[in-house]
Amino acid sequence: MAVRENTYMPDVEVAGRFGEIVAAHRGDSSDRCLMLGEKRIELTEEMADILSVVAESMKQGLAVSVVPQNTRMTTQQAADFLGISRSTLVRMLDAGEIAYEKVRRHRRLFLSDVLDYQKRQRRRADDALSDMVADAQAMKSYDIDPVQMREVLAQVRAEG
Repeated sequence: MAVRENTYMPDVEVAGRFGEIVAAHRGDSSDRCLMLGEKRIELTEEMADILSVVAESMKQGLAVSVVPQNTRMTTQQAADFLGISRSTLVRMLDAGEIAYEKVRRHRRLFLSDVLDYQKRQRRRADDALSDMVADAQAMKSYDIDPVQMREVLAQVRAEG
């Protein structure tokens, strides 16, 4: 069967029954097999989790898209995935922030490397936010009245 991108519209009743079948097979690792017609499919825990999310989404009336991703990406695909421009991505590659390989003149990135970079960036952002909150708490900035803060800021700007 050829794998292609497709969006599936919800059928709440069918999704509900499917979700029940998947849920029945999730916890029991000895029986994680589904029969689809004549085909017997053994589910891993991850596959059962994914199918549960799909079933729950469709049960709530949401459409579900299946978009197969290659494990190797062009610079444009990786930039689109990360939500940045291609030129920014190329600068990051040149700086060594994400691993890549060169095929003739073209750079190719592995999806796993792009996902690792994305996780690192999220961790850095979370750490920075935690530091900002800790600094604000240490300076007792959370105790300042917002109206008073605006007045102080307006005064500083007027002086500055």
